[in-house]
Amino acid sequence: MKKLVIMIGPSPTARGGIASVIKTYYEHGYGADGNTRFIASHVDGSMPRKALQAGIALSQFLGLLLRGKVALLHVHVASGVSFWRKAIFIRTARLFGRPVLFHLHGGAFCDFMDNGLSGWAQRLAVATVAKSTAAFALTDDSATWLRERAGLAAVEVFPNPVAVPPAKPRKRGLRDVLFLGRIEDKKGVFDLIRAFAAVHAARPEARLVLAGEGDIAQARALADELGLGAAVALPGWVDGAARAALMDEAAVFALPSHTEQMPMSILEAMACGIPVVATSIGAIPLMLSQGKCGILVQPRNTVDLGASILRILDDNILADTISASGLARVRSEYMVETVLERLARRYKELAA
Repeated sequence: MKKLVIMIGPSPTARGGIASVIKTYYEHGYGADGNTRFIASHVDGSMPRKALQAGIALSQFLGLLLRGKVALLHVHVASGVSFWRKAIFIRTARLFGRPVLFHLHGGAFCDFMDNGLSGWAQRLAVATVAKSTAAFALTDDSATWLRERAGLAAVEVFPNPVAVPPAKPRKRGLRDVLFLGRIEDKKGVFDLIRAFAAVHAARPEARLVLAGEGDIAQARALADELGLGAAVALPGWVDGAARAALMDEAAVFALPSHTEQMPMSILEAMACGIPVVATSIGAIPLMLSQGKCGILVQPRNTVDLGASILRILDDNILADTISASGLARVRSEYMVETVLERLARRYKELAA
């Protein structure tokens, strides 16, 4: 009887970084060999719909275990509800003696485990992670936590994948500063609006595009309070062609988050040749080669953030240099084909 690698995570049609990773896998051949199967444990929508999907996913997984068809569980995990939802799959797989590959996402996971939980809940959570056979982390700090707190030996830093579009020359005269992500404080969106006030004062033609769901009314109110008005666009969530169109018009990609792991949006921007300004947290310094492939700033430093954006807008040579180095970095380390080859090798080792 053929056994399968079962991957558990949010639907590729859902919103968020993990869903984007899974979608990228599938768009580039993941599962084409017939040795893997994906089960969506989460979908966007109402709470009843989410609960129903989680129940369906667990029943499907349990059915495969009972029929002896599971070789390995690859589970994508973040903090909060995401962790507790996946904990059931991890413990069920280990109950049946199946190996588990714990794939950690989410910049707040270690803080969630160490400070967001306490007592029996914390002990249960750490013990659940410890049941994993091996783990992928997106940063060295997360890998260290998995080794030291959960006692896992087989931990490696594993990159998110990105598809690199066909090369084309950068447009001249671009004026948009682009943010893609949830409109909320921990993403640094309000820092970015405040920083953009200085950018707009120096470059009145510049425009800030904040694409995502969340605290849109609060973002609009702050922009209006600072006199930015129509210079700040809030188109909501964008995907597909609309997302590509925003990328095509972006002079700078800005992600001033307070907490991150390995943001897919930065990889997408680098793959499109967009110069990046981002905070020096999580895997971002590694992604940007310690500032060689983008400009790093400290979280909440709106003065440096605005000045860094202006440096790129004012200097075509600098913008072209960052664009070329970022694209080269993505092609050498993060191309989806390379990541999938590495993933297939790890599957073979763990499922043997």
